[in-house]
Amino acid sequence: MRFAVSAILILLLIVGCTVGRGSVVFPPEADVQAQPPLGHDDDGADHRILVSNGLSEELTLVERTDGVWNVTENALETGQSPNYMTVRDGICYVVNSLSNSIQIIDPENLETLREISTGAGTNPMVMDFVDETTVMVSCYLSNEVLIIDIREDTPSDERILKRIAMPEDDELPHDTGKASYARPGGLAVVGDRCYVACANLSMVHVAGGPGVLAVINTSSGEITGQIELSGRDTISVLHSERFPERLIILSAGNYEPGTGFAGDGTVESLDISSGEIFQVIEIDGSPFEGTVGPEDVLFIENGKSAEVLRVDIREGTQLDGWALPSYGEQLSYASAIIALPGLIAAANFNADRIYLLDAESGSINAELATGDGPDAMAVVY
Repeated sequence: MRFAVSAILILLLIVGCTVGRGSVVFPPEADVQAQPPLGHDDDGADHRILVSNGLSEELTLVERTDGVWNVTENALETGQSPNYMTVRDGICYVVNSLSNSIQIIDPENLETLREISTGAGTNPMVMDFVDETTVMVSCYLSNEVLIIDIREDTPSDERILKRIAMPEDDELPHDTGKASYARPGGLAVVGDRCYVACANLSMVHVAGGPGVLAVINTSSGEITGQIELSGRDTISVLHSERFPERLIILSAGNYEPGTGFAGDGTVESLDISSGEIFQVIEIDGSPFEGTVGPEDVLFIENGKSAEVLRVDIREGTQLDGWALPSYGEQLSYASAIIALPGLIAAANFNADRIYLLDAESGSINAELATGDGPDAMAVVY
């Protein structure tokens, strides 16, 4: 259910912001020197994109060379249920949720270099880097965050440097009469802190209380803070170089088994310096993950339907969404999204397609086939 209006008003009195519209003081303006300064114009550059397919458990390679888009299906086998991908220093890291591993890939030659286990029953979701050799990984099923040494020569039994248990039982805010579990998902390392999105669920996707943001000191591996959110079923956190002092937190909202998401999601922003939530935007839709794209608009996956959600995070307002072609309602939702100069690439999980959208109008420039259940994308260049 939605939060009572009184709870929202109390939040406003505490942090001095507006719901649905950002303050003129916060958030800090975008860093215009930071990359990528994306605009509405497609620069025509070559691109290499990897798409992980959660059901067929393999990668699709999408390339533009000399203005022509090409697709290589089944380019490389992954582990079970690849859920997240990131590229750092020319290497691709795939988090395989059901086979409990981080798969390290050469994205140019499309070969697996090695694989790191997170341990049976952990169900890893998202990873981020503390430094060149250390990562933090959220583990949904075991309700913890792992600090892992990813160096090639580290013995397998010495890789996990620390296990950090997420809040549990009375440490979590509960709806009356409900027990809940943290169920960490998205995380982001910013400076010496790691911010972890805890969905706070009573069962799969069903919220047992408001979402929670856990704050971990990356040096000590200790939880130093816990922030109760307005949103429910908190899925992800996003830190963009364009807004260095802002952390964006996305919550999918309420979920009814057999019916699906209600479409009452939330986008919240945390001022990293003060540790306060300064903007809460109620969303008609169910935000999963997002990316800051052209003109600093936030483009968001929508777990409720095959639609790209758009938010002006400067003004604190939701913009009109962009519908994707749909082939049947079940599991037809916007499941992955990335931003390029002048383009937004968005996947429809059920359609097994990615769509290249004009970043200003939302019109579809191209429709490209993927494997079964595209669930994450990463830009190589």
